[in-house]
Amino acid sequence: MMKKWTTLLFVCLFALVLTACNSTATPVEKEENTSKETAEEPKISELTLEEVYQNAMDRQNQIKSLTSEVSMEQVITSGDQEITIQSDMTMDMTMNPIAMYAKGISTMADPSTGEETPMGYEMYLVEDGFFMFDEMSATWMKLPNENYEQLMGETAEQADASQQLAMLQSFIEDFTFEQNGAQYILTLDASDEKFNDFVMEQALNSGAIPTEDQAILESIEFKDMKYVLLINKETFDTEEITMLMEMVESTSGETVVMNTTMGFSNINEINTIEVPQEVLDTAVEL
Repeated sequence: MMKKWTTLLFVCLFALVLTACNSTATPVEKEENTSKETAEEPKISELTLEEVYQNAMDRQNQIKSLTSEVSMEQVITSGDQEITIQSDMTMDMTMNPIAMYAKGISTMADPSTGEETPMGYEMYLVEDGFFMFDEMSATWMKLPNENYEQLMGETAEQADASQQLAMLQSFIEDFTFEQNGAQYILTLDASDEKFNDFVMEQALNSGAIPTEDQAILESIEFKDMKYVLLINKETFDTEEITMLMEMVESTSGETVVMNTTMGFSNINEINTIEVPQEVLDTAVEL
């Protein structure tokens, strides 16, 4: 079940994009500033959300590589048991060709003893295939090349935010649009049924959810969802996405609360992602 929760989370992240609105961003007070403090006086922008969105999309088309740092806390409650999982990952990614290197660690606390069990992971997703390090056997594993094509196809499709724009027109009134001295702040409180149906439709149509898992996903209800996007006012880079999500699986009553932060940096500073020769030489093919 945990795999399905996590898969759905990232589908939701890719499905979320900005949409159009004709009002300008509301300035926020300094103490409410969610960005890093700056010595400069705040500069109030008159751009509308629609204009910010277009600039952000234009900038997105110029991005060739980036680094993403992801921090995610999952609290899973089933009956009288509660499990907390903390995951931290750093991912480098290039767009042409699409390639990825990720390394991180997940820590799960035993609900009865409180003892924490860390598990590290490292992986490459490149044209040569999908390589993953197995800590238990201290061995690199390689999936067949056709898995690369499937995974990369799904990733590219989900990351194409422009395809989602028309579908999100009905959520215009749900966005709040603010600004501080350095960033535009877009917030979506999405806990109603229409957004629940939208996200589920995106998850099921994305191709990322196996057919055998779809019946379980259809039983999931979103009780509370909130997204906050920070966009740089000078470059229109998306610098951070935070998401709080609470879900309930109706048949079991199991609940999952996810609190995720994704920060983006090193934009267009990564040239290539290559699998080390030692990994190529020692990887066990599956």
